[in-house]
Order: sequence, then C-alpha cells, then structure tokens
Amino acid sequence: MLPAEIFDTIGDFLYNDPQALLACSLCRPLLPSARYHLFSDLSIQLRSKHVIALTNILRSTLNTISPYVRRLVFNNLANWVLIAGVSDTENAIRKIPRMLSMLPLASCVRISHTNFEHVPQEVVRCLVSYLRSFVNLELHSLHFYRFSEFADLVCSFPGLERIELKRLTWTHCGRGVSSLGRVSSHVEWHILELKHGENLRELAEWLGAHNLTPIIRSFYYDAASQSEVYQLRNLLRKIAPSLRYLQISFPGSVDSGRVQDTLHDFIDLQECTELRSLRYKHILLVPDDAVTTMINPWVSQILSQIPSDSLEDVGFELMLPNSGDETCLKQLDWSGISSVLSRKEFRYLRSIQFSMAAGKAFNCAHAANYILDRMPSFKHALRIQMV
Repeated sequence: MLPAEIFDTIGDFLYNDPQALLACSLCRPLLPSARYHLFSDLSIQLRSKHVIALTNILRSTLNTISPYVRRLVFNNLANWVLIAGVSDTENAIRKIPRMLSMLPLASCVRISHTNFEHVPQEVVRCLVSYLRSFVNLELHSLHFYRFSEFADLVCSFPGLERIELKRLTWTHCGRGVSSLGRVSSHVEWHILELKHGENLRELAEWLGAHNLTPIIRSFYYDAASQSEVYQLRNLLRKIAPSLRYLQISFPGSVDSGRVQDTLHDFIDLQECTELRSLRYKHILLVPDDAVTTMINPWVSQILSQIPSDSLEDVGFELMLPNSGDETCLKQLDWSGISSVLSRKEFRYLRSIQFSMAAGKAFNCAHAANYILDRMPSFKHALRIQMV
C-alpha cells in the first residue's frame, strides 16, 4: 500500500481537471483527495429555488460535500438580478445563513465576473451583511462605477485575514482616499492583476494612505506612465519587506530622450528581502527595435537588485513579432541573466520558466535548444512553454 501522501500529491496535480478527479474518486485511496478538490469550491446561484435545493442537499444524510467546502463562489451577480429580479435575489440571499450553518469549514468568499454598475446597492449590502464573518475575500474580474465602491466593499469585512484581487476596474476614482475606510494592518494582500495602470495607481494611493504599512505578499507592477511609476515605486518601498511574489510588466513604449531616467525610476527591489518569485512580462524581442534595446539591460539589472536568497522561481514572458523566428531570441541579454543567477547563488531556485507565443516561422524545438545552450548551468530548472 502506498503512503497517503502519494495519493494527495496525485490529487493536487489533477486539481484543475474535474473529469480526471471524478475518475480518481472510483479508487478508494484517492477518494478523499478527489473530494477535496471537487468540492472545495461551492458555486451559488442567487435564485430562491436554487438556494433551497442546495440547502436540501446539504441537509441530506447522504451529504458528503460539507466537510470539503472551503470557498463560496458568487459569479455574475448582475446576471442573477436580471434573470430573477431584485426581490427574488434578495430572498435567495436571506436563505444563505441556514446553508452556511452546514458548511463549518467555509472561510473564503469569491465574487467574480460582475459589473457592479448593474447591481443595485441594496443587493450588494444584503449579500455582504451575511458574509461579514468570512476571513478570506477574493475579487476577480469585477467592475465598479467608483473606486470608493470597491474600498467600501472591502472594508465591509471586519475580520479579514487575506484579500486577493485580480482584473479589477472602475470608471471613476470617486471620493478622495483620505475619506475612505481603512483595512486592518494584519490583512495579507495579493494583488495579482489589475486591467489598467491607472486603476493600480489609485489602489496604490489608497493603500499608501493607511497609517500602518499594509502586508502585500503578491504584487502586479504594471506602470504605463511616469505618474503611475511614481505612485507604485512609493508603495513598493513601503511593502518591500513583506513582498514574496512580484510580477513586473515592462512598459510598451519608452521616451528615448529619458532612457536613463526611466531605467533609474522604473523599479527598486533592494529592500525585497523575502522575495520568492519574480515574473517578467512583456519582454519585447524585436530585432533593431529601440524599446527592445532599452528593455534588455533592465532584465538582468532588476534581477541583480534582489537581496533575498529565498528566490524559488523566475519567469520570463517573451513577446516576439508574428513573422519572427527563433533568431529573435538573440535579442535577450542571456549572458547578463546567467551571470546574475550564478553570482547571486539563489540556493532555493528550482524553476526558470520562459513562455512565448510565436508565428508559423518559429521553430519551437530550435528555440528550446537555443535557450538550453545559453543557460547550461541551469538545465535542471529550465521550463520552456509555448502559449
């Protein structure tokens, strides 16, 4: 009989493949791991009949779902309001507490794919009033009319321990950050991605206005203008000691008259003492292109700034022209990257990933061999992915 850890590892590897997990559930040793991944998320449709049906399932003596549910998912709230109407949606929300009483381990709520401009405020307030006790909040692919609405939503969860943000937008900044509420200083933030640099700037201003430095573990750095660079750099200086996962999005254009200033002001990682993961996005590899020539030195220079020896993985998203072939890879500063990785001696480094999308003229096998030849000392850690 194999150790239980082996079966858990198999389940973890297949976590995002429901069909494979269903097949694994037929094997008794794999059943607990399969159930954990299949039932960890519970998607709730805000219609009275659906909430009642789900509650009846949880009340059943044959229920095997409850012990595994960790996250409640509310997807496309605007759609449910449109289908069922405000009255039925609020009625469905009022039935949620009874259902929650049967989910003892649920601690995370995810709200996703919703345009809050189309959701009445009374519906939002009603929903949040029954979810205030949750300690983990995930907001994915949401749009708000004002930034202040986003801030008010987050501040409505007094016991939060973790916040995850991904692909958020808002039309207007709204009230000044000084008049907005504040989140407790012990909350861990994971800012994975916002759609526009301007939105990220407003979030940076608000977080920077907190009296105590927020704990930001993951941060997506996407600065499209000099003013945004200024705001993000100020925030990055404050959060650097707590930062563990950083993704840098290089600007698509650079003022050739201010190359040195842009390079100096772009980012500073010298205080990131706990950094574990660094991802580079939008590395242009266009032959004889001015922006490509400017970006290349930044890649190894930023890597050389990291004081932490805890770095576990580095990712490079390479952008090639549609008509380009594998010779475009020569534009990257391979010697600089290899030199920094060797000199810094990141003892926990286990993954160096290159991802790229290319046209028909691109030979994937040749590209992989080229990268392997450029970084022979790191063959054990290299991961090459075509997207």
